[in-house]
Amino acid sequence: MEKSVRLNRQTINLLGVNIDILDTEALGRKIIDFAGLDGKRSVMYVNADCMLIARRNENYRRILNDCDLVYADGAGVVLGARLWGHILPGRSTAADFMPDFCRKFAGKGLRLFFLGAACGVADEAAARLRRDIPGLRIVGTHHGYFTPDQEEEVIAGVNKAEPDIVVVGFGAPGQEMWMSKNRRALNAPVVWGVGGLFDFLSGRTRRGPRILLDNGFEWLCRLFTEPRRLWRRYLIGNTTFVFYILWRRFIAPEPGKS
Repeated sequence: MEKSVRLNRQTINLLGVNIDILDTEALGRKIIDFAGLDGKRSVMYVNADCMLIARRNENYRRILNDCDLVYADGAGVVLGARLWGHILPGRSTAADFMPDFCRKFAGKGLRLFFLGAACGVADEAAARLRRDIPGLRIVGTHHGYFTPDQEEEVIAGVNKAEPDIVVVGFGAPGQEMWMSKNRRALNAPVVWGVGGLFDFLSGRTRRGPRILLDNGFEWLCRLFTEPRRLWRRYLIGNTTFVFYILWRRFIAPEPGKS
């Protein structure tokens, strides 16, 4: 276990990625705290697929380790940490906690900007949340399908809205690379990567029965929903991740690591 002086972080290192040890409630408090501090901070997540990408992609791994908070989104990472000898409190999945977080954001008067997903999806997600949460301030939205030539204009639009938290939903690792590249240009105190969250919040993507979601089988629900797109990630990727954890932990550990 590692303790980071920066922001009093407590993390574990799993396959070269530093992951914060905190539950969902603590994650929400951290994001609210970040929004009230001077400076600029980035929040990112990892699941099993992210960990496999980080293993191959040194730049992505560096970006994760340079950001201010990385939380476990997915039962695979929690299981992988346990196999490695660490304990994480559990997974924190934005599709579960975002409505509750938004109630807390509304209570604090925080301003949000939703950036990402296909045209209209972030609008729909924002409309649903505003309908259910009185006082929630989502001050702007923009789809994620803009060209590099349009990037400067999009960033200017985000900054003009003066959000406290920019919620970025491009999917990993693209969103993390975009956040890292443009963090200085974005004036918001917090930039937060959330993957496909807007598709869930808008209702365009269904999640599955609660009993499966609560017991680590969300991947199975998503596989049934989008088999052609996700079969490789979940059937091959999850198995590869667990195998690699076991291999590095018990059979071929890297020198100097345990």
